[in-house]
Amino acid sequence: MSLEVRACPACGLAVSPEARFCSRCGHALADDRGSRRLFGVLVPGPTLVLACLLVLGAILALIAGSPVAAIVLAAFAAASFVLLYGAVERDPENPVARALLTAGRRVRSWTVFGRESLVAWTRASRDVARLRRESQSLRAERKRAVLTFGEAVYREDAAVVEATRARLREIDEGLESRERVRAAALANARHHVQEERVAVQPTRTFSVDELTSGGDPQK
Repeated sequence: MSLEVRACPACGLAVSPEARFCSRCGHALADDRGSRRLFGVLVPGPTLVLACLLVLGAILALIAGSPVAAIVLAAFAAASFVLLYGAVERDPENPVARALLTAGRRVRSWTVFGRESLVAWTRASRDVARLRRESQSLRAERKRAVLTFGEAVYREDAAVVEATRARLREIDEGLESRERVRAAALANARHHVQEERVAVQPTRTFSVDELTSGGDPQK
């Protein structure tokens, strides 16, 4: 069990956490936050140091050619990290615990950002590659159609000229539409990545003056 004990900084008398004044000397306790201790619970700071030392020891043992010692130290390191997780959960107000929780949230946010960015750009790259192949095929067909058009004009074959002109018009429209789709796919990927980037940025607080001046406190 974790017992929360508070001591009077003036006379050392054990008092309840809710007490505002010491019953023996009358010392004010309302602002005395440093005297609170948790007994029976591991402290996050030393536990983190121990876990890191065990990981370092496992690496050094592996380099030294002792895999058994490395496995044992790695197992102890894993157990230490499990204990660290429990210590952080039990004492989240600890400075080390707050730093670990903040770092964990940031790592998780950036991991999500990286995954979403990779998915967005992969999808856009796949679409762009497909559109590029289609455009290359249309350009090759357009070259053949231009040759056919010139030959038909030379032979004064009005039917072939008209049909080839219509086909050239269709090819040009197809090339333009694929270029618009390609630009839209890249723009959507950039927009999605930008939205994810904004989501992982730290929360920023603004004063009333900054809000009324559009973010510039000098205005």
